[in-house]
Amino acid sequence: MTASSPPDLGERAPSFATRTHHGESITLEKLGGAPALLMFYPFAFSAVCGSELRSLASRGAQIRDIGATVLAISCDPLHSLRAYAESLRIGGDELPFSLVSDFWPHGHIAGSYGVFDSERGTANRTSVLLDTQLRVAHLQSVPNAQARDLDETFSVLAGLSQRS
Repeated sequence: MTASSPPDLGERAPSFATRTHHGESITLEKLGGAPALLMFYPFAFSAVCGSELRSLASRGAQIRDIGATVLAISCDPLHSLRAYAESLRIGGDELPFSLVSDFWPHGHIAGSYGVFDSERGTANRTSVLLDTQLRVAHLQSVPNAQARDLDETFSVLAGLSQRS
């Protein structure tokens, strides 16, 4: 897979079709009409990814209040993501977002968003925030060993929600 660059702000997000950890089909087009967060992360069951996704799960009420759709996307296979979702649950509650598999074709979604590390075979730690028209409204990238600033992410999401 050749490296590409992330889409420009204001550009329509690249289309994709894949499945969630529940086995449900999801496409970019199903996200339209509400702000969306595509949260690419390197590995299921890793320390930084786990703490970051648990922190995201603890903001379930905020996700619902904003009316956003959140997809956490990695290159892990679907069966691993099912087990990972169970490990991330807080107090037995269902996750307020879906884990999405970009396993096959391996890294295709991450590659189309310019965030696939072909040497490691993983997505880079990047958030792509989409407006209600599926245009890229904000990008946030950090080194893979560092967690993202979720306050920044939710501030942008809330602003996108208010514009709709």
